[in-house]
Amino acid sequence: MRLLIIGCGSIGTTLAKAVDEMPEVDLIYITDKSKVCAAHLVEKLHKVKYVDNSDECLSDIINDIDLVVEAASQEAARHFVPFFLERGVDVMMMSVGAFADDDFREKCFKLSKEKGCRLFVPSGAITGTDGLRSASAGEIDEVTLITTKGPKSLRSIEYFKQKGIDIERIKEPTVVFEGSARDAARIFPRNMNIAATLSLLGIGFDRTKVKIVCDPNVERNTHTLIVKGPFGEITSTTSNVPFPRNPSTSYLAALSAIAALKRIINNVWIGV
Repeated sequence: MRLLIIGCGSIGTTLAKAVDEMPEVDLIYITDKSKVCAAHLVEKLHKVKYVDNSDECLSDIINDIDLVVEAASQEAARHFVPFFLERGVDVMMMSVGAFADDDFREKCFKLSKEKGCRLFVPSGAITGTDGLRSASAGEIDEVTLITTKGPKSLRSIEYFKQKGIDIERIKEPTVVFEGSARDAARIFPRNMNIAATLSLLGIGFDRTKVKIVCDPNVERNTHTLIVKGPFGEITSTTSNVPFPRNPSTSYLAALSAIAALKRIINNVWIGV
C-alpha cells in the first residue's frame, strides 16, 4: 500500500512514524503548508517522500497512492477530501468537524458512491462510538457529550474573546459552552471533531448536545458520552493524555487513525 498524509502536525507525524514501520506500506508521501516540518519527517523516516501541496503536484501522484489521510484542518479537509474523492481515491478524514456543513458532507458522500471509493472516519479521541453506532440501528432519544479540558487546551479561541471569557482567570470548573454539536464543530474546529463523529453516528448535528467545561485543575482531556433510548443507556468516559506540543489534541486520536489504518490494510473488521 502507498499513502499520502496531509498535515505534519501531532496526528500526521505520529501516524507517519507508525506507518513507516508497517511492512505492508511501501511508500508514504507527505505534504504540509510548512515544508520545514515535512522535511524533518523525510530526514527521520525511511519510506517518506515530500510532495508539494499544489493541486498540480498532487494530481501527478494520483495513480501512485491507495489512500489519502487528511490530518491537517477543517479548511484542508474542505479542499482535499473532495479533490481526491473525485479522482476515485480512498480517503481517511480526521477533521470531521467539516461535515457540520451539510452541503459539503453530502457532496463528499455522493462522490464516494459515484466514484466507488471509500471514505473513512476514525473514532478519534473518544470511546463508546461502537455502542452509539449499534443503538442507531434502532431509535435514540438523546446523545450528550460533556467535555472537560484545562485552560491550555482552550487557549486562543476567538469565541471566548467574543464572550468576554478569560480562560486563564478561571479558578474552578466552569461551563464555557453549551449548545448543539453543529455549533461546537464550527466554533471549536480543532477541539471538537468528536462532536461531529458522534453526530454522524447518532441523531445528527442539531440534536446532539455538547457541554464544554474548563477546569484549571485537570491535566487530561475528558469526554463523557451519554446515549439514551429504547435500547437502554450508554455512559462512556474517556480520559485522554494530550500531546505536549498540542494540548488541544489527544494522543488517542492519533492511535485511532493508526488502528483504523491497520484494519484497512488487513481487511479484517472486528466490532463493526
